[in-house]
Amino acid sequence: MIFKIILIGYMGSGKTTIGQKLANNLNQKFYDLDKKIIQYTKKSISELFEIYGEKKFRKLEFNILNCFFKTKKSYILSVGGGTPCYKHNMFLMKKNSKIIYLNAEINTLFTRILNQKENRPLISKLSNNDLYHFICDSLRKRFFFYKKADSTIYIENKSFLDIVKEIKYVL
Repeated sequence: MIFKIILIGYMGSGKTTIGQKLANNLNQKFYDLDKKIIQYTKKSISELFEIYGEKKFRKLEFNILNCFFKTKKSYILSVGGGTPCYKHNMFLMKKNSKIIYLNAEINTLFTRILNQKENRPLISKLSNNDLYHFICDSLRKRFFFYKKADSTIYIENKSFLDIVKEIKYVL
């Protein structure tokens, strides 16, 4: 079967892990947009943000996403938390795929992100208090885009298997 599924959500919502499990369950290939960007540029996402700034990074992200759709016929794709919010990414993604928003509570996101802070370019230098407020603020701004997804899956207190089952149900 052909599947064209994109997982969106805030950083720490489990897009990559759930995407991998969903792809295995559906016998599909899993892709992560950040990994595609890293393969193309030979630089980490943190380096790209540092070298180019967010605006140029988002343009690069858009171009790689556009190329991805031209070359892949069936896929499970996770994208960065900010991807749906820039350029015409959401329009492009909706035109090519079914979009699933993985919705997590702020406290869950904070706990998960706190453990990965050093690897996240937008938050690596924030204090814990500033990080919590950053998550609240950016989630509030991004929700406008996230709610445009075809389906929303609430992930709180659910196993990966339950989340995968729920995603399959809405396909």
